[in-house]
Parts: sequence; structure tokens; C-alpha cells
Amino acid sequence: MKELFKKNEFNYRRKRLKDILISQELDVVLLFSRAEIFYYSGIGLDGVLLQSKEELIFYVRRNLNLAREVTDLPVKKMESFRLFKELGSSLTDPKVGLELDILPYKTFEYIIKAFNPKEVIDVSTQLRKIRSKKSKAEIDFMKKSATQTIGSFDYLNDRLMPGMTEIEISLMAESYLRMHGHPNWVQVRAFQHNLTNLSVVTSGENAVQLNSYFGPISGNGCSNMHLGGASTRKIRKGDTLIVDTTGVYEGYITDVTRTFFIGKVDPKLQEAYNIAAEVQMKCANLLKPGASPSSIYDELETFVKESGFLERFMGVETDRVKFIGHGVGLELDEFPIITGGYKFPLEIGNTIAVEPKFIFPGLKQAVGIEETWLVTPTGGEILSNYQYNLNI
Repeated sequence: MKELFKKNEFNYRRKRLKDILISQELDVVLLFSRAEIFYYSGIGLDGVLLQSKEELIFYVRRNLNLAREVTDLPVKKMESFRLFKELGSSLTDPKVGLELDILPYKTFEYIIKAFNPKEVIDVSTQLRKIRSKKSKAEIDFMKKSATQTIGSFDYLNDRLMPGMTEIEISLMAESYLRMHGHPNWVQVRAFQHNLTNLSVVTSGENAVQLNSYFGPISGNGCSNMHLGGASTRKIRKGDTLIVDTTGVYEGYITDVTRTFFIGKVDPKLQEAYNIAAEVQMKCANLLKPGASPSSIYDELETFVKESGFLERFMGVETDRVKFIGHGVGLELDEFPIITGGYKFPLEIGNTIAVEPKFIFPGLKQAVGIEETWLVTPTGGEILSNYQYNLNI
């Protein structure tokens, strides 16, 4: 398997992990999530990373030889969760760091019994903060994933026509993505938010339909169990068609949305789409190192309010979401978050999907634009650059 990152990059990452252990006065940190395991080892195998005061060890459940081939970390076999009893027996009243935002309770309970810690510390925020600042190699991977999304829009633009179903369009987009290297996997951190599709394709009243995803627009889907994604609805003249798609290259995600206008649409939709484009252009100046995501959120929301479209922005009434952008990388929902409550300032290397979207229940239509941005020393740089005017 190919080398994805240089030794000095892994050393830097691992030093920051150990810094968490030292700063929190922990005896051990246990990492279970696929994103963290890949980030520190270079391969996304099932298992656990154990950072002690002495070393970082990768315990794998399967594919021991493959792990040793890919990672330079010490690799040991994890036969079962009984491993934790063995590890815990060598420690007295330890302080243990865990990813408490995602760890299943049964696993947590087993660790407590095995280690009998005097204290458990949630280190998930520190871990996510580390991964939010991308290296040059990571940014290069994200630029490659962005070419998948750009190509998929081009592919659709040449083939869309009234009468196609959302599912047909979704299949076209996803077949293009798969043919161009998408691994058919989009990692999501949030509980109960598994993605069953690589792109959300929705149109007309389906784009207005409230859904079970934590986002402003995600379609009606084909099942009451999974309210999201494409349906059997056919697009027709006067519709707006939302295509919210992901590119993934070596695990690194870009998240991009475009709206296709099917024939002539209501002028209000075009006006709102233009405002979405202006929101994106403002990000070139707003997404600077040291900037406050909370202040950015306030400024963009104020701009939308002054434009007269706040009631249609990012959802309807009580179902409006309270963010305009979210970090992307190894997970679809990373730090930083462009919202009122996010406290950490932006850093060089942050990658953020900004997604101004507008919902019009009366017109039974919606519009939106999403770009993946990179925070650079001079401001925001679009990774997912593709035209906005898409008229079918």
C-alpha cells in the first residue's frame, strides 16, 4: 500500500496526542473511532489506539500483518475486550482519556470495570481540534476529492432533462463519483446520522420536506424510516433541483451543493440564489486566521436579514438550523463550525463547508450553494470551484 503521509507528519500528530495526555495529567488515552485510528496510524483498521506515558500502541482485531505493513507504530493483536483487563491490571487508580461523544455505553462500562479509573476525561474536543487544522498533504487529498464533485456536476449538466426521477439523477451522480475513485463511504460522527448515499438529490416540494438529518435540506427519500435523499419524484419545468454531493479521496471529504434550474423558475428563487452566491463570495474575506466563527455567523446572518430572506434561510420556523458552515475532513461533521456558540478562532488549514440555503414552502421549492473552503493566511480559498449558473 502507498505511503500517504511522511514520517515527520505522523510524528507531529502523535506529539500533539501525547500533549493531551500530559496537559490533562492522564495515564492513558484510548482511541476507538476510525478517523482517529487512521489519523495517527495511517490505516483505518478496527481496533484501538492506546497512548500511555511511554508509547502509542495499535491493538488491531484483524489483519495484523497488514497493519504492520502500513504503520510504523507497534502493532499487537486484540483478541477481545478482555485485553482491557490485562492493561488495566498494570495501573493503579489511573486517569483515562476517552472519546465520550461517540463511545457506546457498553464499551465505556467495560473500560470502567477493567481500569477502575479514579477519573475519566472526555478528550474528544481536543482530538477534533487537532484534526481540524489540515496539513499540505491533507489539503492535496481534499483538492482531489473536490475534482470528483466538480466532475459529477459537469456530468449531470450534460444529461439532465425534465421527466427524470430524483433517483435516476442520484444514480448518475453517484456512478460518476464511484467511477472516479469515491470509496462509497462518507464518515459521519454524529449519532444516528449514517449516510446511505454519496449525494442528496431533491427537488420541488421534497426539498421543503422536513427531514431527520441535521441540515436545512436533505430530501424526502423513499421510506418513512429514512427521510432523506432522492425519491421517485420526477423533475419538471419550473423546478429547482438541489444536488448536494460529496467527494472522498483517501478518506478526505469535500461537501459541495449546486442548484439546477429546470426551465424558468420564480424570480424569488433566482434572487435567493444570488444571495447565496454573495454569501459565498463574502467568505473569501471572512475566513481568515484568528477570525471568530461566531462573528462570521452573525455577519452573514445580518447580511441575509438585510436582503429580506432571513425567514427562508437555513430552514423554516422552528426547524431552522443554527449554523451556516461546518468543518470537513476525515469526517463530514468536523470542527470548526460557523455558528453562534463556537468559541475557537479560525486557523490556517481549517477546511469548512459553507452552505447558505433557502426554503420556500409557499413555492414548494428551495435553492442553495455549498462550497468547501480552505482558511489561508490571506483569507478563504475555494477548493470546490464550479459555476453557479446551471440552467436546464
